[in-house]
Amino acid sequence: MNIRIQCPAKVNLFLEVTGRRPDGYHTLATLFAKINLFDVLEFESAPDYSLELVNETGQELSGGGDNLVLRAAHAFRSAFNIDGGAKIRLIKRIPMGAGLGGGSSDAAGTLIGLARLYGMEKQKGLRPAMRAMAVKLGADVPVFLHPSAFSDGRGVGEKLSPVPVKGKTPDMLLIFPNIGVPTKDVFSGFQRPDRPSVLTALSNLDKLKKKLGKGAPISEWAPLLFNRLEAGVLKGWPEVQQARSILQKLGMQGVMMSGSGSSVFGFVRSREEGEEALKRLRPYPWKAYLTCFIG
Repeated sequence: MNIRIQCPAKVNLFLEVTGRRPDGYHTLATLFAKINLFDVLEFESAPDYSLELVNETGQELSGGGDNLVLRAAHAFRSAFNIDGGAKIRLIKRIPMGAGLGGGSSDAAGTLIGLARLYGMEKQKGLRPAMRAMAVKLGADVPVFLHPSAFSDGRGVGEKLSPVPVKGKTPDMLLIFPNIGVPTKDVFSGFQRPDRPSVLTALSNLDKLKKKLGKGAPISEWAPLLFNRLEAGVLKGWPEVQQARSILQKLGMQGVMMSGSGSSVFGFVRSREEGEEALKRLRPYPWKAYLTCFIG
């Protein structure tokens, strides 16, 4: 049996840092949105686990035991006492260190793919066990197990609730400026906001969700997009600042960085505008994608 899983990227339409736990992890209030940019995983039954990489990113990627796909596979086998493995093929297209959650999506896709490969999809207790594994693999992994295209994330991002979005949403122009931003470096110099600022941000997050739920035009919800981490990254990584500025000059709406960086995105008024903007971006040493939300 051969199984094929598409693993989507995500952007954060909203990201506030609400506190810090005793273990050092920061707590968040975020709005995840899955987008039409995918890695692909293929699974075939085998005596043990192996990973073949087809890396289309141009970045260095390890296929060893530290790869999240193999870590997820071994966690799955240990949790369910699986006798056997799988030959896994990863077609890697989502840039790494980009704030797009590609590695986390691959980990979640591995759990989903193995459950399907082993015929376990209807097994009692499967979903809770997979969610528990996901949290241990990484803070962004649970959102890729969640069925919703848009999710409100709390805690470290693992406490998820669906966000209904009405009507057609605009297409998005996404830039990866060919530089990764390590999340630990972003948070190492982060200054937590004061409580009134956090409360104001949370109020704006509620407004944003309501606007999206009513199918409001982007002119009404773009001003509510927010990323608390953006200012620090723009200051420390000029390539991200340049990419952001170029999107603004191209007339994109709601321009913002995703997650802890380094990708930035903005919304186009039409597919034609997006295709024209892609042409104008060709001289830059970046990866650019014209994409859209899933669902």
